[in-house]
Amino acid sequence: MKQAAPELIFVGGPVLTMDPEHPRAEALAARAGVITAVGGRDEVLALRGPGTRVVDLAGQALLPGFVEAHGHPTTMALAIAPPAVDVRPFTVPTGEAVHARIREAVAAAPGEPVAVYGIDLLLQRDLPLPTRELLDELCPDAPLVVFTASGHAAYANTAALRAARITRGTPDPAGARFVRDSDGEPTGEAQEGAAVEAFMWVVAGDRLQPAKLAAALEWSYAEHARVGITTAADLATEPGLLAALRAAAEHPRAALRVRSYLIGTPELAADPERRFPGHAPAAELFGISGMKLWAEGTAWQGTIATSFPFQDNEATRRIGLDPCAHAPMNYSPDQLAELASAFTAQGYPMACHVHGDVTFDAVLDAYAEAGADDPERLRAMRPRMEHCGAVTPDQYRRAAAMGATVSLFMDHIRWWGDVLADDLFTPRVAEQWMAVRSAWDAGHRVSLHNDGMCSPTDPLASVATALTRRTPASGRVHGTAERLTIDEALRAVTTNPAWQLHLEDEIGMLRPGMRADLAVLTQDPYAVPAERYEQFQEEVAVSATYLGGRPTWTA
Repeated sequence: MKQAAPELIFVGGPVLTMDPEHPRAEALAARAGVITAVGGRDEVLALRGPGTRVVDLAGQALLPGFVEAHGHPTTMALAIAPPAVDVRPFTVPTGEAVHARIREAVAAAPGEPVAVYGIDLLLQRDLPLPTRELLDELCPDAPLVVFTASGHAAYANTAALRAARITRGTPDPAGARFVRDSDGEPTGEAQEGAAVEAFMWVVAGDRLQPAKLAAALEWSYAEHARVGITTAADLATEPGLLAALRAAAEHPRAALRVRSYLIGTPELAADPERRFPGHAPAAELFGISGMKLWAEGTAWQGTIATSFPFQDNEATRRIGLDPCAHAPMNYSPDQLAELASAFTAQGYPMACHVHGDVTFDAVLDAYAEAGADDPERLRAMRPRMEHCGAVTPDQYRRAAAMGATVSLFMDHIRWWGDVLADDLFTPRVAEQWMAVRSAWDAGHRVSLHNDGMCSPTDPLASVATALTRRTPASGRVHGTAERLTIDEALRAVTTNPAWQLHLEDEIGMLRPGMRADLAVLTQDPYAVPAERYEQFQEEVAVSATYLGGRPTWTA
């Protein structure tokens, strides 16, 4: 029987398939959300029918839609979707401007809770530590919570502490803590997931109403489509938001496929009835992919466990670090092993946030214990290590040998490379931070990510930084030996993250039978000469995005 004519045909520019067997083509056809042909211009055009729409790329390049391996689309919706008070250093560069934005928000809604997202004491150099007393001065009559850009800490005024019912007798949640003074009283600072979340619910207000949450998710998904992303892993899904995510996936104009990793609490680990539902096919725009743990915090708060010290200087004292701090992990090695074993027994693939080299070994030990009875089953589950700041080549090799896989946060070099070299550690540490070349050479199918709202969501920024290891603000380069090639960097935002999400047979390449998830780039990224890599994002940009053959964004 004759095959039905395609609905869409793309011609007039290079088709970069990311398929190693057929890396380039001249045209692509799609029907009903699926690629039906990839090949020469004439042979693909011969398939068209009277209803086929032919898209002339006019010299632009067609690639698979980007896959954000480690994003936070739901937290983006809650924290920075308009009219949120977004004070991240990428949008509000000074502490003085941060305080002005807070005063404006307080004045605009007298007596109402105020949430402020995105401070960074290391990049907003004139911003003082937001103590409870300072926040009381800025907002004396209503709850005010200020969240860090990393999401690993939050600061509350007295009214917010009262509303959250945090007192000296409140126990610390598992894997998190409320900072206390020498008398045991809460200072207003919360560190890590469940403690930060306790403050978040106080100021979430009506943003959790179904209509407003749906609108915020639509905005968040559109932000992903704008930069060519068609699939995003949500690496911190609160189970209470699953209904909203499923509803968003059913919207006829849904712009993003989402795969959630649930927040892995001890309560979920102890649930004897809980079982992994299995990986949803790519035709379903929402599915659950695994469980997420935070083994430690972030270098920006001094809450990672490393074998080398933080510096003792003005910058580290400003963020409250003790001299030569070596932070404890959020869980003991035994607790990590218990959680990893419980979720693995339930069938959930694991993802674990880890930066410090000390913590990386503890997480690998936990994964090894979880898979001790059946190492091949563990390997098939593709347990993940997220971010991987201070990981060494030997550690990458050990992880690869046991079947673990890694996703690296290259924006640490892009935005904080100089901070790593001059403020927190040393130039040598910065050169080895996010050692993506070492991970690749160890045999990993490395993915790159932007970590949701922690840095501007843009896969091409990750590609550019992997190519150059450059911090644009200063022009300094940190670690030339850890660069990727253009082909490797593009695979790290397409085929490799698709594999990590167990979707490699459906997305991440342009082959007949795979989903027609597409990103149109203003030019062929392979054509950019190496001497122009520092201007990569001026040379290459996203001009259109398609999810299952349906346009979700166009310039």
